Amino acid sequence: MSGINTVTMPKWGMEMVEGEIAEWHVSEGDSIVEGDDLLDVETSKIVNTVTAPASGVVRRLLGAVGEIVAVGKTLAVIAPADVPDDEIERLLAGAAASAPENKRVDAPAAEPPQPRSAPAATPEQAPGKVSGGASAAGLSGGGDDSGVAATPVARRVARAQGINLNQVPASGRHGRVTLADIEAILEANGRHLEKPHSSARPEMRSQRDDSKVSATPVARRLARELGVNLLDCRRSGRHGRVSKADVEAAAPRASVDSGAAGRADGQSPSRVESRSLSGMRRTIAARLQGSKRDAPHFRVQVDVEVDALLAVREELNRRYSEAKVSLNDLLVKASACALVAVPGVNVQFDGETVQRFGDADIAVAVALDDGLITPIVRGANHKGVVAISNEVRDLATRARLGTLRPEEFQGGSFSISNLGMFGVDRFDAIINAPQGAILAVGAAEQKPVVRQGELAVATVLTLTLSSDHRIIDGALAARFLSALRGFLETPATMLA
Repeated sequence: MSGINTVTMPKWGMEMVEGEIAEWHVSEGDSIVEGDDLLDVETSKIVNTVTAPASGVVRRLLGAVGEIVAVGKTLAVIAPADVPDDEIERLLAGAAASAPENKRVDAPAAEPPQPRSAPAATPEQAPGKVSGGASAAGLSGGGDDSGVAATPVARRVARAQGINLNQVPASGRHGRVTLADIEAILEANGRHLEKPHSSARPEMRSQRDDSKVSATPVARRLARELGVNLLDCRRSGRHGRVSKADVEAAAPRASVDSGAAGRADGQSPSRVESRSLSGMRRTIAARLQGSKRDAPHFRVQVDVEVDALLAVREELNRRYSEAKVSLNDLLVKASACALVAVPGVNVQFDGETVQRFGDADIAVAVALDDGLITPIVRGANHKGVVAISNEVRDLATRARLGTLRPEEFQGGSFSISNLGMFGVDRFDAIINAPQGAILAVGAAEQKPVVRQGELAVATVLTLTLSSDHRIIDGALAARFLSALRGFLETPATMLA
């Protein structure tokens, strides 16, 4: 089957077994070149883009947005236009016989890849008719539109509504007319499409026109369902587009606005919102439930005076203009030194085998809109505080943008979770399996202390170490915290 190239679900990292189709960037029939973006795939932690392995025509798209696809399963077929369809079908039949079944996410309804043939118009979609029976004759002029670039669904709906594509401004990729463009021109003429083609905006939604806002298809669909105007959303997605996470972040504000409108009309606002777990949230839930169930947690806690550490932080930031060292950066360095001093805590355990690490690969928890991720500072014991600070800041930024590579957040020998910036003085953290321990860091606060029988005031923070009792005993955990406190209270010992 010369000239046929299949695109399969890639395996990004040892732990990946499946991925969720987040967005298609192409449609069947598109001509593409090697390296073009094909689709975005969301794993448990990140969103990556799958690119074309070869040039040709997109002959098949085999998964819908929201579908969970096993690693190695075929996602698309790229082949020259002259390759017969039956040859492609034979290849796909052979691949399907050995591939695992996909799973569907219980998520907002997703528009599948465009079909290869257009179904006959239903009575509700009769040409020249829109809602209310209005005629679309005013949009029907313009001559032959067969050469206008348009998505298959846009062309089919335009034909059903009697719209000439020459009349429609195009906003899609490569200058194509999209379904959103059809909806926009109809709305501009006081009409709108009835379902199944159109997800009409809820009545609660702002009437400001957001049709020209750059957004992913998933985000635009979710915005319609949640009553969110895309003009009210931030744009953190690729190429400055509104993403699904941006819409979800704006949804609570939209709910407040719509609730106020409902009360003004004498209606009771809806107080219940049901939302399926995202792929990331499901993975976090499964991993933490497994860790809590399998690992017998115990906690050891210590208070640490950090005035000397804060003075070092201030001096580093004053001396190095490029430095923005935080207390957490110094905690990463001190923890790395303590792990080298007490290597029995610098371990992973899979239930059978203990792996002890020579270097401290420290995972730092970063909060995201839909959960958390733990990018890793590799070999932190060999790095200076300023280098650690710059690396943590870079990792955290790329974590929030969803551009981390799998090896940058998978593995690690120890984790740090810091809630001090939220004013939490102490808390317990669940171990990030297969690691053996995790450090929970509270807020640094001024408190009374007694020194040599005299009352004084010091800046104190509380550290809580959660350990897996199968491999770490109480005395070992206590030795680790003692070493860590020593490095933090006498920072010269870790900076020498």
